[in-house]
Amino acid sequence: MRAILALLLIALTVAPAAAGPRAKKVKARIATKVAAPRTKTTIVPTDARATIAIAGQHRMMKDLVAAKGKLSLEEQTAAAIALALRGPLRDGDTGLYVADARTGRPVFAVNADEAYNPASNVKMISTATALELLGPTFRYPTRLLGPEPDAGTVKGDIYLLGSYDPTLTAGDLGNLAQRLAARGITAIEGSIVTGPDPTRDGIYRAVVPIEIASGEPGELASAFVPSGAEHVSVIVNAKTAKRVMRPRLRYKVETTKNVDGRPRITVTIDGTIGKGGATKYRLTTRERTATAAYALKGALVANGVRITGDIKTQELGDFIADTVSRGALASELGRHESRPLVDIITRINKWSINWLSDRVVMTAAALARRQQPSMELALDAMYAWLERHPQIPKSKLYIDTGSGLSYRTRISPTELVSIVRSAAGYSADSDPTLGKTWLSSLAVARTDGTLRNRMRGRDLDVRVRGKTGTLSTVIAMSGLLDIDPENPLVFALVTNTKRPLSKAAIRRAHDQVIGALCTYVTKTQKAPNALVAPPVPVPVPAPRPTVEESEPAADPNDQEEVERDPLLDAETSSGQP
Repeated sequence: MRAILALLLIALTVAPAAAGPRAKKVKARIATKVAAPRTKTTIVPTDARATIAIAGQHRMMKDLVAAKGKLSLEEQTAAAIALALRGPLRDGDTGLYVADARTGRPVFAVNADEAYNPASNVKMISTATALELLGPTFRYPTRLLGPEPDAGTVKGDIYLLGSYDPTLTAGDLGNLAQRLAARGITAIEGSIVTGPDPTRDGIYRAVVPIEIASGEPGELASAFVPSGAEHVSVIVNAKTAKRVMRPRLRYKVETTKNVDGRPRITVTIDGTIGKGGATKYRLTTRERTATAAYALKGALVANGVRITGDIKTQELGDFIADTVSRGALASELGRHESRPLVDIITRINKWSINWLSDRVVMTAAALARRQQPSMELALDAMYAWLERHPQIPKSKLYIDTGSGLSYRTRISPTELVSIVRSAAGYSADSDPTLGKTWLSSLAVARTDGTLRNRMRGRDLDVRVRGKTGTLSTVIAMSGLLDIDPENPLVFALVTNTKRPLSKAAIRRAHDQVIGALCTYVTKTQKAPNALVAPPVPVPVPAPRPTVEESEPAADPNDQEEVERDPLLDAETSSGQP
């Protein structure tokens, strides 16, 4: 049996002499080291496909088998990694780096210093940057300012003052309106004012749901715009069919400005809707501030608050000066606060939400520097975070978004592992408390987020926290193996291909590699009898669809981007404010 195993391992690690083009592609030599305790730990040269970093002399696998007749646990693990490289990963370029989380000592490596595109692994940098800039307990405030009410009446304008909250919704403004009504405010003798900044006071995911219903056969369909959307009007040219059928509707959206600068959005609906049919059109607009102001106005009216004015735009300083000139002071009439930043970061890292990760790091940098959000400002902050952690090598690193939604990103597995160590609080240049908060934001294998369905079929002790990455030619995962809490390992595993890849096959191969690493940790832990798996973290549910958030994934087989929003992804990645 031992002879058969030796022959099998030699076959896996040494390419046949008469190999064709594919054999050259998958040729891999696995180097290991014979124990020699006083020899300095080194990494095998880059021509080896898998490396074992244990003290000793590098030997070829075939020589080692012949000499010992038995493979060490490290050699078995390297052979399992090589098997995955020769399988589904053979048509791409794969990099792997595994190190001790506490010391940074290397354990396993495959092309670890080569630069790859890790896709959404970039979110590890942007979320760590935001946490360091604002702190985990930070909440985005949205306030209503105005004169103190007199007998239930606010005599003057009120100001909707936001803070670039990317999570603000019409529902949040509705709750704010309820609280004003609960204070006994029954009338506002003035307008709702917002600032000229395009996003500070607005609903970033500005969506107006328009309901469309059929009429009598041959008659026009009808459309319903919800209250709180006075700036939206609908022209319906679509007719009702004589039979039941799926809607075949076309939508044309036109935005204009009136003489006061207020936006007017006109939606024209053409086509055909089936008999007895109904559907919904989600109007997405970049008129974020106006959408928020009208949503607030509609909610106030719905709660019994009479408003004599409309909406208008004014600088905050001018609003305060005007209020004072009328003999009043602008006080806080009501406030909404977002969830703590740590909760938003958790949502980003577990579910890999592109637009939100871009927006959070942009707004964090803007608030820290008191400037308007931009991708340029965000990238400056992210590179500054990297510079504040000097143990992170940066020779191969290039980022141009906060989300990783780019084909220009380049980071090596070695750099990714160093980023995990710093963000998670393991390196000497990081904050352990903040690191623990960041680490808890990662998805947990078999439990939640983009790892909820990963490694489920394996009969092994899996304790993996990770951040996944997916593009058409990229599959990646970086994170922590903490099966043995006394000796956690950090890892980065990235596969890039030249043409669109089979995501399921590559993920299975990655799971195979991670499974081999988990087995290695399980068998090498120092005190297996004392190891008791801690309680599984409470899963963070997938973001629940609401009126404002109900977009499905573009690819139902893709486990990332459950809140994909192409318009916002393109906008924030291009650096628009």
